[in-house]
Order: sequence, then structure tokens, then C-alpha cells
Amino acid sequence: MKIQILLLGILMLTVAQATGVTESFVTEAAVIEPDAVDPVIDSSSFAATPEVERDYLIPYGFTGESIDFAVNVRDDDGASDITTVELILSDDTTISQDDTVIVMSHSANVDDKTATFIGTLTISSSSGLKHVFVNATDSTGSIATNNGINVGEVFENPLTGFEIKDGSGDSLASIIFPASVPGIRVESDLNSIQITNNDPSDVGMKIKVSVKGTPLFSDTNQIDTSNMEVDTTVLSETLTEIDSGISAGATSDHNFYLNYPDSIAPGAYKGDIDFEVEAV
Repeated sequence: MKIQILLLGILMLTVAQATGVTESFVTEAAVIEPDAVDPVIDSSSFAATPEVERDYLIPYGFTGESIDFAVNVRDDDGASDITTVELILSDDTTISQDDTVIVMSHSANVDDKTATFIGTLTISSSSGLKHVFVNATDSTGSIATNNGINVGEVFENPLTGFEIKDGSGDSLASIIFPASVPGIRVESDLNSIQITNNDPSDVGMKIKVSVKGTPLFSDTNQIDTSNMEVDTTVLSETLTEIDSGISAGATSDHNFYLNYPDSIAPGAYKGDIDFEVEAV
């Protein structure tokens, strides 16, 4: 009996092993929403381009002129996720409510994650240095990781300044020609005059210098302006350019000459010479 039971047990075990067992398990997986990525302002891409082409260290313009701005913003969620880019012009190094805000518009995509935004400032009658900041937000309202970054500076209506000295480096009071008999060409007693571009606003401005004069009179006698020369330029009663561009901080030398007419009455003759500078 015991042997039969043992055999049955072996048989049952053998059957169980031959049949096999299948067991099922429930598989679970969780899909989560990826975290939104904040945009990033590329400060190195910032460009400020004045309407008028000029030399400058700081971009500048005068009333009625414009300055175009461009800046790149990156968002790893895609360039299309960038919704708002603002440029702020401030008188100081902080952003406040009374600052000028320029809403930038989308211009083009640099790649699938970076876009270029552009805007324009029309120069008003105000004057001074403006610090330029940029803000950016995406479609979720997330602000740029470097929001409010200072990307550069521009200058509205910078000062134009110059100084004129005589050949000895002293401030110029008048241009005096030595006494002479008629028919002689003489150089002014100053030898040369020195015109210095002061660039008072430190924007790197070049200046153009023009000059005009009036006839020299002694009672009713006169010497026409055409008898005077600046270097090789004959002086007239309308402005004549004598220097096309003096760099900021540089000095330009010029000589004045007078051709005494062949027939002229003796006397002390006086007139005016005016200088005018213009940013170039």
C-alpha cells in the first residue's frame, strides 16, 4: 500500500511537470508631463543699428531718427513657444514703471529652438544715455532664466562739441593777418589753428567742420571773402567744408591766408569767420 501511494505521488508529480504552469501579471506604466523649459535671452546677439550710418562707440541718434534693435531668444520647448519679448530703455541701471518699453516682434527663426525678435526706437527730443534691458516669456507665462538682463546702451541726442585753439595751443579769440602792402599773400599770425573734437557725450562721434566768412571792412572799403583761404579752400559767405571727419578726441590743423588786393586803401579791416560742426 505504501508503495502504491508512493508511485501515485511520483506519477502525479510527473504529470504536473509535464503539463506546465502559466501565471499572468498586470503590467503598469505611468506617463508624466515633462517640465516646461524657461526661455533664455541671448545677450551676445543683441544689436542696435542707427538709421544713419556713423562711427560710434555707443549707438546714438538725433530727434526724428531711428535705431533698430534685434535680439535672439531660445526656448528648448521650441521657438514657437516664445510669446513675448520686450525691450526696456532706462535712464539708470534698474527697470521701473516710467521706462520706455518696446514690444519686439518675431522676425525669423535661427533654428527650431531659437528666434530673432526686432523693434525700433524713434528718437524723441529727450537727451541722455539709455540702458537697454530685455524681458521674455513663453506660452505658459514662464519668464526667461535671465529676465531683465542688461544687453547694451544707446544715446539719444548726444552733445556735439569742438574747441578751436591757435598754433600755440591757446584758446582762439580772433584770426589776425599781419599788415602788408597791396598785392601780397600772407599767412595769419596764428600760423595754424587747431580744431579738436571734444565728443562731450563719449559716444565716439566724428564731426565734420565747415567755415564761412564775411567781407573785411574798413569804413566803406572792403576785402571780399574770396581773398581769404583756408588751406587751399577759398572762403565764401556760405558754409564750405574744410574737414570731412575729425575722430573723437582728435585734432585737425588748418592754415588761414589772405590775399591783399592790388588796389586797396590803407586801414584796419575787420570781418567775421564762423565755424560749424556736424556729426558724421
